[in-house]
Amino acid sequence: MQNNMQTQQNPGNQPMQGMTDQELAFDLLYQEKALMANISSEVVEGSQVGLRNVLNDMFMQMGQDQLQIFQVMNQKGWYQLKPAQPQDIQTAKQKYQNMCN
Repeated sequence: MQNNMQTQQNPGNQPMQGMTDQELAFDLLYQEKALMANISSEVVEGSQVGLRNVLNDMFMQMGQDQLQIFQVMNQKGWYQLKPAQPQDIQTAKQKYQNMCN
C-alpha cells in the first residue's frame, strides 16, 4: 500500500491527485454550510421538543465550526472579503429588523 499524501487510490484503482489544504478547507466550509441549511429546516419543522433541542445545539456548534474554518481561511488569504460600507451594514440591519417585526 502506497503511503503518499498526494496520491490516493479511488475505487477503480486509478490514481487521483490529493486535495490541497486550501481545497480541503473550501470543501469543509461548504459542507458545514450545507449541513447547517439542512439542520435549520429540521429545527423549525421538528415537533418533539427534545429532538429540536438536540438539533438546535448541533446547529449552534456547526455555526461555531464554520466560523473557525472561515477565520483560518481568511487569515491564510484563501477567503478574502472587502470591508462592508456603513450604509450597506445599516441597510442589511434594517432589512432583517423589518423581517422580525
